[in-house]
Amino acid sequence: MSSFFDSLSILILLSSFILMANKMSKSYIKTFRFQSFLIALAAGIMGIKTITEEGRFDVLVVCLLIIILKVIWIPNILSKAYAKAEYKVEKDFILNIPILILVCCTLVVFTYFSLATIEGINDGMINVQVVNSVSVILIGLFFMISRRKAIGQIIGFLVIENGLFVTAMFSTQGMPFIVDIGIFVDMITAVMVLGIMVFKINEKFESINIDKLSNLKG
Repeated sequence: MSSFFDSLSILILLSSFILMANKMSKSYIKTFRFQSFLIALAAGIMGIKTITEEGRFDVLVVCLLIIILKVIWIPNILSKAYAKAEYKVEKDFILNIPILILVCCTLVVFTYFSLATIEGINDGMINVQVVNSVSVILIGLFFMISRRKAIGQIIGFLVIENGLFVTAMFSTQGMPFIVDIGIFVDMITAVMVLGIMVFKINEKFESINIDKLSNLKG
């Protein structure tokens, strides 16, 4: 079972690399949906395990929430927001894609050596999963600051949240249900606020490029 979760954590990390290599906002949304599906799969397998071993159903409920919110609802909202925003061909990323991927590789190496001093990091499969998960957080943060359009900012925020969630999940083998609900409520609130910002930015500047916000400087 640990090797299966190892494989899932690697796939989740690879999805972050794929996200960084994407050039179009629609691809961001599709990749986020795929990453969320992998996380839901991990939560579902872990939920089945907790039911058989501990009789707990909360992890399966979290799996269902991930599917509803992150695989279906949030990607649909972002797709509609992007479709309603006026489309312009604009370069979204600050650096070239190969450089961005190289930085992501550096972040993974940095994460491993940063966590290498923690006892048990070199023996125990869960620690490998944590290294991958923390790397997702850093890549999500880097993605957020390397994109110009508001959609990219939102996706970066959601990837950071994904990384935090899987880090806690792999570390604790299932967080307390009340903590999961609190995370989801905060995430939904943030997505709604950021979604409104996309409309306002596009309405004001006829673009969703956040560089246009510099026009507000006095």
